[in-house]
This record gives sequence, C-alpha cells and structure tokens, in this order.
Amino acid sequence: MHRMTFPSAFRTLLFLPLLAVLAGCEKDLDTPTTRTIPTGQIYTIQDLKNMYDTLGDVRFTGDASVYATVINDELDGNFYKNIYVQDATGGICLRLLNSGGLYVGDSIRIYLPGTVCRPYQNLMQLDSVSVDNNVVKQATLRYVQPRVVTIDEITPDMQSTLIRLDSVEFIAADAAGSTWATAGGSSSTNRTIEDCNGNQVLVRSSDYSNYAAQPLPQGKGSMVAVVGVFGSTLQLYNRSLAEVNMTGPRCPGQELPFFGKNFNDGSATSGGWTQWSDTTVLWTTNTVGSNDGTPYGQIKNYVNGANIPCETWLISPSINLTTTTAPILSFITGCNYTGANLQVFVSTDYTSGAPASATWTSLPAAVSPGAWTWTSSGALSLSSYISSNVHIGFKYTGTSADGKTWELDDIKILAQ
Repeated sequence: MHRMTFPSAFRTLLFLPLLAVLAGCEKDLDTPTTRTIPTGQIYTIQDLKNMYDTLGDVRFTGDASVYATVINDELDGNFYKNIYVQDATGGICLRLLNSGGLYVGDSIRIYLPGTVCRPYQNLMQLDSVSVDNNVVKQATLRYVQPRVVTIDEITPDMQSTLIRLDSVEFIAADAAGSTWATAGGSSSTNRTIEDCNGNQVLVRSSDYSNYAAQPLPQGKGSMVAVVGVFGSTLQLYNRSLAEVNMTGPRCPGQELPFFGKNFNDGSATSGGWTQWSDTTVLWTTNTVGSNDGTPYGQIKNYVNGANIPCETWLISPSINLTTTTAPILSFITGCNYTGANLQVFVSTDYTSGAPASATWTSLPAAVSPGAWTWTSSGALSLSSYISSNVHIGFKYTGTSADGKTWELDDIKILAQ
C-alpha cells in the first residue's frame, strides 16, 4: 500500500479555507442582533391620568415613554400579572400580557405603543403591557420608600402607591383564628385592619399566595402595603410578610377573646360545644339577616306550622379561668315573635348530660327586644369564678302557644 503525500505548501492551502469557515462561525456567535426600543415623548404617570380624564381610553401608537419604579412583584403569589409602579407624580397598575420579569426595585422605562390607559373599577391601569416589547430596565435595587400615613388619611389619589401604616391591628374577629386568605380557594379574601380610633380598611389577599394558610398576626404594629381601589372601596395589598410587624399589645378594648365561638364554620356544636333538649328542637345556624354576613346560631320551636313545647340548652366546653384576673363574657342576640327570653347561665359543677344535674347561676345579660334587632349582652363579669373551670349555658324555652326565634353570635370571654 502506498500512502499519498502532499507538498507542504499544498497542505497549507487546504487548511486556509477551513480557518475562514471557523472564523466566520465564531463571528456570527459573538455578534447577536440587537433591538433598540425608541424613547419618544416622555410622560409622567400623572400625565397619563390627565389624558384619560380629557380623552377617555388612551390607545398609544406613537413613540412615547414613562419612567417609573416597580413597587411589587409576583414572587409570593399575592399578585399575578398585576404590577404596580410609581414615579414622583403617583402610581399606576400595569396589566401584563405575560407573567414574570419585573421585581421590586426595578427602575424601568415603559414604551407606550400598544398599551391602553383606562381604569377598571376606578383603578387606573396601563393595559396590555409586554415585558419584552414595552419595558426597558434602567437599573435594579432602586427601592421606593413607603409613605407613612394613618388609615383615615388614605385616599383614592394614593392608589397604586406604597404606604406604611403604624399602630394598626387586624380586627379581633379576624385575628382570633383567621388566616390571610382561603388556602385552596380560587379568588381572594378580605380581612380588616383598624387603628385604636376604630378607623378601618380592607386588606385583600390572593387565595393563591404562598402564605394564604398562615394565621394573621394577633398584635398591633406596622404594615407596608400597596394601595388599591375597587369601585368606591379602598383596599390594601400586602407586599411581603417580612414587612408586617404586628407583635405589640393590642388597642385597649380590642383585646382578643380568651375564649370564643362565632359559628362561622356553620356548626352549632363545633369546638367542644354540646346541646341538650327534651324534644327534637335543636340549635342550628343561619346567615339570613346576619350582622356581619357570616353564620350565627339559631333556635326556634315553630315547626311545620305549630309550636313545640321544649327546653333546649347550648353548652360550652369547660373553660379554665384559673389563669385569668378579670374575665368578661359577652355575646350578641337577635330575635322575633313572642315567647320567653333566651337565658344565660354559668356552672362550676356541670360535667355532661342533662343540665338539671348541675348548679347553674343566671347572668344578667341584655338580650334583643325583638324585630331582629342585634343587641349586645353587655360586659358580664366572671371574676367570681377565677379559681374555677366553668361551663356557659344558653337556655331556650318554648311552649305549645308561643316561642321566639333566637339568634346568637360572637360569644367571647375577654380576660387579662
């Protein structure tokens, strides 16, 4: 076998075209095409709002831009394709075509062609924003400092801006066992915060947030949030749990119940409550005419067109008052029709079964006068029982001639 050989000069000529091909490939990889987004006319966020006030829906076609800073992102699931930005003149909500790409502290230029400025339920929005085609990042980590305000100072003009509230707390009805949202739900959940003067504002959280199942803080403190508006209702959007610091003592008179039952789960006997009756007349729950839109306890002896004579008790589980100094029982009632009043008792020796087997002491509670009027019981002192375990019992009485329909809600014992 003969091996072919080539002159060295010829080998060099064969190699040169290969170098040219490789050099050409390397050049293509190093020089990707770039796209330049024009700037055009510069507007402020307030300019956009003024345009809508004058023209109605504004659909941008010519080159124009707005500079702003991102004040929320989608990382914890509380926001989805809704990004709030603000500049020195105010804030606006960006409705994104696709999720992702913008983060708290991003300083951006929004290229306006293809977007539409218009409100939704009085919240001004810049709709149809593409992060790829309409957003040019200028810098990162340029954080906006929240404006410190009180609840009564929040106005619709603050929409889509960042604020901080101090000395606020979730109302007792929410803080006593509620979570931020409804984990596994498909919408959003409203909770309420208030200050020590009783001023309140809604906090709206997505059921898809990664902290939906987390319990609400029970103390008083501060919260950073984005201001929103829906129709005529102001509402806040939590930005991060790390910016909610409510660990201080609650406002006087707004302490959480040491013990309570609000029937919100739709059960009369959950939480260790029991009932005893000498007939089939029993406590149930209802929502018609609710004082707060949630279920309440209800009992009536008018069944199938007739009054049933009965004695029916709703009895709490054993409540340990030995760690308290000044326990106060309260609840609210509503009623209608004619018959005996609902009575409330306390016992230190009841165990189970028929109430007649124990000793019960009547408590001087105010009850509803009728016409479905919700009435507070007043503060019923349990200080005489601070060395005991007690049961609280609500006694309903009906006859063959009459019987009121009673409603019962917000049973709680406040204790120091």
